[in-house]
Amino acid sequence: MEFFAELNHWHWLILALLLLAGEALGAAGFLLGAAGGAVTLVVLNLLNDNLSWQMQITVFATITLFLSWRYWHQFKSFNDKTDHPQLNDRAAQLIGRHITLSQDLAGGEGKEQVGDTFWRVRATSDLSAGTQVKVTASEDRVLLISEA
Repeated sequence: MEFFAELNHWHWLILALLLLAGEALGAAGFLLGAAGGAVTLVVLNLLNDNLSWQMQITVFATITLFLSWRYWHQFKSFNDKTDHPQLNDRAAQLIGRHITLSQDLAGGEGKEQVGDTFWRVRATSDLSAGTQVKVTASEDRVLLISEA
């Protein structure tokens, strides 16, 4: 507890720099709120060196929560926007592609190799090997196909 009783602006500055260094290593913004709280404590301790450690921890926690919430709220919609919505959705990227079946589809379902990946495929009817099909949609990593 002695350490807490002696908190000053240097402790908060070191914490802020460590948090910013952690952020630079790729924390995706999650440490910015805490770093902002630590920087605020640096300023408060320089202006008033009589702050109790309880008050410093309370201010740090409050400002960290507020700034983290503000960051999340501000950038949530920004981070969700993309000009490539299918970037990490391999199945969606295959929609519209034509495939020649290498095996019969019993019950309208089977496996088919597209590129270097085997995909589960589903059709509305039985199809025989050699049939040209088109990928029309994807559903839970299953390619939905129809005769081309």
